[in-house]
Amino acid sequence: MGIINVLDAQTANLIAAGEVVERPSSAAKELLENSIDAKAKNITLEIRNGGRSLVRVTDDGSGFLREDIPKALLRHATSKIECGDDINGIRSLGFRGEALAAIGSVSRLEIITKSRSEDIGTRLTADENGVIMEDIGCPDGTTVSMRDIFYNTPARQKFLKKDGTEGASCVAAAERLALSHPEIAFTVINDGERKFMTSGDGQLYPAIYAVFGREFAKNLLQVEYELMGVSVNGYITPPDAVRGSRAMQTVFVNRRYVKSKTVQAALEEAFRSFIPRGRFPGCVLFVDLMPELTDVNVHPAKTEIKFASERDVFRAVYYGVKNALEAEPEDKPLGEPVKQSVRAVPLDNCEENDPFVDPSKPEAKKEPAFTDISFFDNREEQKINTSPKLENAAFRADIGEEDLFDSSGDFVLRDSANTSLKTEIEEKQPEQIEQEQITIAPEAPAWRMIGQAYDSYIFVETEENILVIDKHAAHERVLYEKLAANKELNVQELLVGVPVTLGREQAAVLLENAEFLEEKGFRIEDFGEGAVIVRTVPATLGRLKGIESILEDFAKTLSDGNGLSFAERCDRALYTVACKAALKARVKNRPEDDENVVRMLADNPHLRFCPHGRPFIKKLPKREIEKYFDR
Repeated sequence: MGIINVLDAQTANLIAAGEVVERPSSAAKELLENSIDAKAKNITLEIRNGGRSLVRVTDDGSGFLREDIPKALLRHATSKIECGDDINGIRSLGFRGEALAAIGSVSRLEIITKSRSEDIGTRLTADENGVIMEDIGCPDGTTVSMRDIFYNTPARQKFLKKDGTEGASCVAAAERLALSHPEIAFTVINDGERKFMTSGDGQLYPAIYAVFGREFAKNLLQVEYELMGVSVNGYITPPDAVRGSRAMQTVFVNRRYVKSKTVQAALEEAFRSFIPRGRFPGCVLFVDLMPELTDVNVHPAKTEIKFASERDVFRAVYYGVKNALEAEPEDKPLGEPVKQSVRAVPLDNCEENDPFVDPSKPEAKKEPAFTDISFFDNREEQKINTSPKLENAAFRADIGEEDLFDSSGDFVLRDSANTSLKTEIEEKQPEQIEQEQITIAPEAPAWRMIGQAYDSYIFVETEENILVIDKHAAHERVLYEKLAANKELNVQELLVGVPVTLGREQAAVLLENAEFLEEKGFRIEDFGEGAVIVRTVPATLGRLKGIESILEDFAKTLSDGNGLSFAERCDRALYTVACKAALKARVKNRPEDDENVVRMLADNPHLRFCPHGRPFIKKLPKREIEKYFDR
């Protein structure tokens, strides 16, 4: 007997749903795209309980013809294409004919629709009782309601995040489509509260203002450029408004939202000489080219794209953004974008000046320095153990490239859900670490500061040794310990709350974890439109600059799953705060700051490694120095 089974339609739809409907926002995106393809002028998205209970999309588009409704839930049934050749020039957002079939297989689905050419509408329901159709009175257009997502696949419900996070993801999906189609009036309602509404007047800037708010929109620079058949239009943030993550980079190719490494690399390469390392520009950019030169059929969710010529796309985006940054801005009233005159780049010079090397690997940028750090008081003599053991051995390496050892050139610990940091550290620790006691006492006769090398390493003289201390790594570990300890935490009340614009998804993550943040000294409140307002910061960090970047990293780390527990994700978020607050290598600081780092080590004699596991102190014995010089 053979072992190959031909799956029934319901099972096949469940499998397809796993690719198309990952979470409520996936379904919301598919339904909204169908409304756009139906030539709607007004679209409303309603969600409840993060989309778990309800995702409803209502439009005034063309509606279904009665004879087509029975086909609506069939897989690969679509009005967008007729044959394989049509895929080479896709202009619609949806075309696979999988969305309604997939959504209907994992939820209780209702479709109420009426075509303009017909006198009466139709209601279709699909649930555990089967598919039922009936006549109904309704306006022209379509309303699709998805209720109780994953009710028949409870194992998948466990992977849904909190309602606030899922709801923010649904709103974010609508934001992107509202930006890509400013000629359509979008209204988004979450648990009865209107999140945003666009006018549908066809202008991009008002749509950006409605979606992202005034703070993001007020000083945008306009991009208008065309090269080799690739046109680039939209807006970018000015260099003084860049961010700590790429969360506010929104890119459309032929009006379809995509994640393109080529466009991202070109954008950031154009900004390279304008912003420091670890900072990222925001944008709303439209890249348009012949559909035949793109392939949007490389991912079930259609968020990835391939170009026939990555080089042409890279050049067009790079020169368009570069010109906007270098052009002289005209005077504009506050609250309007700054439109830049476009300076064309001669094609003859493209090869000579071409920055294109590898679009997925833009050159690294210099990380900004944070200053005005308050330190701790002097303490009594302490002993510091140089054992290479890391107390929190279960910790693993954090995050992205910009948060690792920014200027040391030492090893980088890679994240792994199955490999503990203890194992990685044991493999990578230098063998020459002395497992002895190093005494640092604050009394002048016991030790003295003798300087700093390369603006990175502090040199301390004791009676028998020269101690070399990596100032950034040492300061980072001490700050981490202070933040991680929940006892005797002092907070600094801000005289005026600091508003921080993050984007709806990131703001939702922070607000869901507001209690944890307050335990660590950060008290935040909802400020609306994807923003929070910061009321307090940990006194440990003093007058820390760059709070926006820190909160962005907090949100990113707390929302990343990777199989880690919430406690582990919280620790990683604290790594980021400590790293950004610590004195920076290769950045000149005051001599008294160096001395305070040494005194803080005296307060924490058991610390020998930074939170990532790298040693930060090296002993050079006096006897070895004398032996080298034959003394």
